Amino acid sequence: MQRAHARLKPLTATGNGDSEPLPSAALSLTDYSGRKRQGRALLLSEWPSNPGSEHLAEGEDFRIVVLSEPPEGTISPEEGVVVVAPGRRLASATVTARKPSATYNAAEQANLALSAKNIERLRQGSLVAATPLQLTAEDVFAGGKARLALLACDLLLSIAVAEYLSPIAIALSAPDAAKPVTLDRLEELKQLVSAVSDNGIGDGNSELKKALDHLSELTCAAATEQFLASAERIYPNKRALMEEIYMLRALRKSPLEANELLSMRRFLQRAVLPAEETELSMDRTVVLEQFAFATLAVEPQRYPSAKAMADSFRRKYVSSYREHHTRYWADMARLHTGLREEQPHTDALRRLNTLTELGPPAGVKALATYGKLMAETAGCPLVGGVEEMLETEAVCPDCGLSLDQTAPTQRVDEVLSHIDRACHRQMSRLSSSAVQQMLRNSNDARVDQFLKVVQASQLSSLSDILDDDLIGYLRRFLVEGRIETALRPIFDQLQEGVTPKVDEAKTAMREVSQILQRAFQAAQRALPPAETTVTSSPPPRRKRKR
Repeated sequence: MQRAHARLKPLTATGNGDSEPLPSAALSLTDYSGRKRQGRALLLSEWPSNPGSEHLAEGEDFRIVVLSEPPEGTISPEEGVVVVAPGRRLASATVTARKPSATYNAAEQANLALSAKNIERLRQGSLVAATPLQLTAEDVFAGGKARLALLACDLLLSIAVAEYLSPIAIALSAPDAAKPVTLDRLEELKQLVSAVSDNGIGDGNSELKKALDHLSELTCAAATEQFLASAERIYPNKRALMEEIYMLRALRKSPLEANELLSMRRFLQRAVLPAEETELSMDRTVVLEQFAFATLAVEPQRYPSAKAMADSFRRKYVSSYREHHTRYWADMARLHTGLREEQPHTDALRRLNTLTELGPPAGVKALATYGKLMAETAGCPLVGGVEEMLETEAVCPDCGLSLDQTAPTQRVDEVLSHIDRACHRQMSRLSSSAVQQMLRNSNDARVDQFLKVVQASQLSSLSDILDDDLIGYLRRFLVEGRIETALRPIFDQLQEGVTPKVDEAKTAMREVSQILQRAFQAAQRALPPAETTVTSSPPPRRKRKR
């Protein structure tokens, strides 16, 4: 039972035209979903004869009206109001209000000073609300207590449930009048779900499978609260709930047309249109509105005209898509050619990035994007035959190109520009005096040629001469130069006959170890994976040229 706090205060209620102070209790409680709700319970001598005089006040989520005598004739409270009608007239002592400052806990449930005799008369009475309640007067007033907060919780729950049962009842009965909004509609819905599932109608369609899963979860709910929690999670838009019920009705009644409709709806959902295609977009919107399961289930005579509109849209769309597909992949082919022309530069940059002695690698992100763009622009196998593939598909089944998609010309230009700048950054590092001095000590003709290219900043020539062998050669001399620089203070002391300090020697060796470790790691990243086949003899070692 929910906790509730009630504060009593005088209330002026209008009934037969006279005003009199009657007991009223403010109620604060937590509803089925954990939300805080505010309302009140009050005692009236009779139900107001003026229609609409008992509207909920601002900030009031519910109201419980306890009548002091059985009503004459039928009463129709508005939604959010429940009327407690006694079996017999209550004793006059009931109208004595308690002090306004009195506060009651959940056990007392804002009993409005009802005597045991009057509670029993209310227990023998009835509850009247705009939506069917699960509780009865006997449940609320059993054991000599007036459980008004419990009644308020049931009222709020019943209202929320009716908001979902009502569209279910309409969708199950249309075009006929809806049946009463009760939990019996869930059993009727369960039978519909079973009929479609057991017959295997529309098997393999994802939209149908989703609808069956959704509706099965609702109909299998073990309790009202569970049903409501599932409904609010799955169907924030109640129109979607009705459309899925119409889908099942259509499949059971007209399976051929319904499967055709499922196929066309899938086509329409995947037919993404660019903003400039205003006429085609408008046609798509109209078709989606007309080509609905509600039409097939409720007004089947309108289906042929809706189908004609859908077929007309399909023809226009397919014609536009074929032209777009051809034009797009022609643009992509040009971009791919441009990317391939820059392949030597990207290869040179990758190789230069393995020379850790030059500093951090340059253009790493640009190189990764370059690889993705090479794959994206490689082409579509159906570039010449997509015309035959689009009778039922809204997009090419191989490349998935959408009608609003354009070739990434700007991305290609930006990536190539980044790679070019990264190459020049590495060339600048190679031009530094320290690096030049180390490389000149190699006494190798290829290295001399390499240095001339670097000094002239000839990027195209660098791409021609910079292969894996030369990079390995350069890496060796750069590492040797770093090691020599690290060990020079130790060697100088050795030459002078001075014993180096232990800490100085350890520091130098640690630096040498780090230089070698960085070089090996960079080489491993750059070289291809090792062969898994075991050879009979190790590969020959490359001799250093002098």
